[in-house]
Amino acid sequence: MRNRALLYCTFNGVFNCTNGIGRQTRALLSAWTERTSELFTASVPFDLHVAVPAPDRRMWGYDPTLLEESRSVLGGNLHWLDHDPASEFWALSTWERLSRGAAELATRLAGTYDDVLAVAVDTPFAHTGARLPSTDLPPARRVRVLLALYGTQILHRTADPGRTDWEREAVSSTRDPRVRVGHVGDFFTRHLIEEYGVDAEHTVPYRTSLDLKADDLSPMAPGHAAHVLEAHGVPQERPIIAAIGRTDPVKGIDLLLDAMAPIADRAHLAVIAAGSPGTGHLLDQYRERIRRNHLDATLVPYFTRDLPRALCSAANTRALVCPSRAETLANVPFEAACWARDGGPVVIAPGRHGFIEQIVDGTTGVLYAADDPTAMTKAITAVLDCGDEERARMRSAAHAKTAAERDIVDNLGATLRHYWESPAALR
Repeated sequence: MRNRALLYCTFNGVFNCTNGIGRQTRALLSAWTERTSELFTASVPFDLHVAVPAPDRRMWGYDPTLLEESRSVLGGNLHWLDHDPASEFWALSTWERLSRGAAELATRLAGTYDDVLAVAVDTPFAHTGARLPSTDLPPARRVRVLLALYGTQILHRTADPGRTDWEREAVSSTRDPRVRVGHVGDFFTRHLIEEYGVDAEHTVPYRTSLDLKADDLSPMAPGHAAHVLEAHGVPQERPIIAAIGRTDPVKGIDLLLDAMAPIADRAHLAVIAAGSPGTGHLLDQYRERIRRNHLDATLVPYFTRDLPRALCSAANTRALVCPSRAETLANVPFEAACWARDGGPVVIAPGRHGFIEQIVDGTTGVLYAADDPTAMTKAITAVLDCGDEERARMRSAAHAKTAAERDIVDNLGATLRHYWESPAALR
C-alpha cells in the first residue's frame, strides 16, 4: 500500500479552461507543480490523480498545448473517463457515465492505497458517491467522496428536464458515511440545506481557492498591459469599466449593458463574454444592446487569460462589474484583487448570494441592491467619481482579504486534514 491518494474528478482545466471550475483545476496543478512540500506540510503526503472526460477536438475550448502541459505534470496519474464526445455534455446520460466511471476508478485505486479521497467536481460528477460499491467490498471501504458542488438548477433558475431530481439524488447519497458535501461558502451551504435537505453535519470544509504564488496572479507590467489591451481593440484614452463572464443568462451581462446606458458618455465598456456551444444568439443580443444603448464598448466573445489580467492591471480601469443574477462564489473578484493590488479596478457586485461573503461593501469593493434596477448604474457612477486614494484603499483591502483567506495550500490542507487526521477515518 502507498498510503493516500487524492482523486480530483473534473471536466475543465486539463485540456480546456473556459470557466471558474477550470481555473480551480489550474490552481491545483500549479500548487502540485511548485508547492508540493507546502501541501504535504499543510496536510500529509499523498499522490494526486486527476480524472476528466476523454479529450476530443470537438469539445468546448479544446487546447492541445494545455493538454500536453497537464500530461507533463501528472504523467500516468491523468485518467480518461469514457463518454460520447459527440453527444450533449450537459445531459443526464453523460453525467451518469462520468459519475459511474469516477466511482469505478476510485475503487480501483483503493486496491493500491490505504485511503482514497475522490473530489467530485460539480453536477457532472454529482452521483459519484451514489455509484460506489457496497461497503461490504473491502476496497470500497477505503474510498470517500467529497461532492464539490457549485450550482443548482433551483439557484440558476434553469429548466433542464430531470436535473433537480439528479441533484436531489446526489445530495441523498450523503446518507452513506463515505459521502459528504463540500462547504464552499455560507450562502451555498444554506441553499443546499434549505432547498435540498442537506444535513449540516454532512458538510466538510472546502473553500474556493487560488494558488496565490502563481506568476499569472501577479499584476501585469503597465507596458505589457497596454499592449494586450491594444491587441484586443480596447481604447485606453478614457476610463474603462470591465466585465468578465460566460454567455449565460445567469451572468447578467445584459443587465450591465442596460445599466451603462445612462452613463454611456463617461467610460468605455470592455466585456469578455466567453462563448460556448449554442449561445451565439446571446452574443447577438449583447451586440444589439450595445448598439441600442449607444455604448462605446468592446465585446470580446472568447476567453483569454491575458486580457482579464491586463484590464485589472491597467490604471484607467476604474471598475470590474460582476452583474450575476445568481453566484455561488465567483473566482473573478479573487483574481481581480490579486491583479489590481497596485492599480486597477474596484469590484462592483450585487449584494446577494456569495458576493456578500467575498466583498465587504465600501471596504473591499462595492455592493449594490440587486432588486433596484438603478442601483448598478449608481454604483458604477460612484466608483467613477471617487478619488484615486479611495480606490487604492479598497483595492489594498481586497487583496489583503484574498491573501488571508484564499490560498489553496491553506484551504486544501484544511480539507485533507479533516479527512486524513480524523480518528473516524474509514479503513
